[in-house]
Amino acid sequence: MRWAGWWVGLLCSLACGAPTPPPTPSGGGAITAPDGGSADAGAVEDCAGLMPAPPGAAVTFDVPANPGELCSTGAVDGQGIVAADAEPASNPLKRWFEFSAPYGSHVGSFESPEIFAQGKGFIGLYASGTAQPQAISVALWNSGGAIDTAPIPVGTAGSVVLGRSLGGGVISLSADASSLTARKHDAEAAEIASTTLPGAFAPRAVAEDASGAILALTASGTAIAGVWIDLAKNSAGQPFPVGNATSAGARPLLGGGVAVQLDGAWAGVMVPGEASLRPLPAWLTAAADPVPVRSGKAYALVPRTGNSVGIASAQGRSCGSVTFPGVSSVSVGSDGSVVGSMGASGCTKLVWRNLLR
Repeated sequence: MRWAGWWVGLLCSLACGAPTPPPTPSGGGAITAPDGGSADAGAVEDCAGLMPAPPGAAVTFDVPANPGELCSTGAVDGQGIVAADAEPASNPLKRWFEFSAPYGSHVGSFESPEIFAQGKGFIGLYASGTAQPQAISVALWNSGGAIDTAPIPVGTAGSVVLGRSLGGGVISLSADASSLTARKHDAEAAEIASTTLPGAFAPRAVAEDASGAILALTASGTAIAGVWIDLAKNSAGQPFPVGNATSAGARPLLGGGVAVQLDGAWAGVMVPGEASLRPLPAWLTAAADPVPVRSGKAYALVPRTGNSVGIASAQGRSCGSVTFPGVSSVSVGSDGSVVGSMGASGCTKLVWRNLLR
């Protein structure tokens, strides 16, 4: 399948060396308590039961990447299937290799620019056909690398983005010459609701608030605008300015609200019905991504670089951090597993299963 340069400019091509053999993981990861002196009763209650035991031994495997490819991240579904990426230097499209316990060899593979782990499988964008621009669908891949259900057509290459939903599934945002459509997809990628707005839009990011409201971020040049969409009422508010940036991101927060990124930096939080950014919570400032863990009672704060994952309560209380030995970067799966990367290209993976379940 050819993607015809669809994602050129979206991801950076990086030169990587061959993977280096990993040391034998022996546990001993550090647990760090939060700064700020003695904890008050509220802090103790908010953080009770959220910090894990120190990381023990990890399972290690290698992603079968080609020379020059970079392995930057990993995702884990609710069944413990790990999807680890490999990005060709000459083509920014990601290939995903799937591994099941005990993670000795990969069991399937597929291509998608970004994926969202589900209870079972991974949802992402799927390109089909040879006509340009290519037709784009939302698809669910199973543990064998096959599309599990019929893909849902949503648009054409360059006009579709996916975003997070707190309750499973994803939100797709797509545009044509005269409209913008937001769709909610369930955990099997099936469309269950949609709303279309008239106008000219360039989708940049989307996320679903805990209330069910959808925040869509669009662009006109470098001007980023937001609009709140109510799928239940098939309605939307008026667009409002958010800031200026060449890229945007959105992440739903457990207690409500959507954190907004502009050019990779957190800019603030949007609340349904409001048209301006609220200040960013202090605990989120340094994190690359807040991943819900502990059955929705906490966040794992994935770092931009390094191997220390912060833990914050759903109320926004910083509870401490966990350091994972022997790796240079980490990602956190939907099942609470932690995947670390090591080696010159990041293609050697270490997995700590269910540590933050």
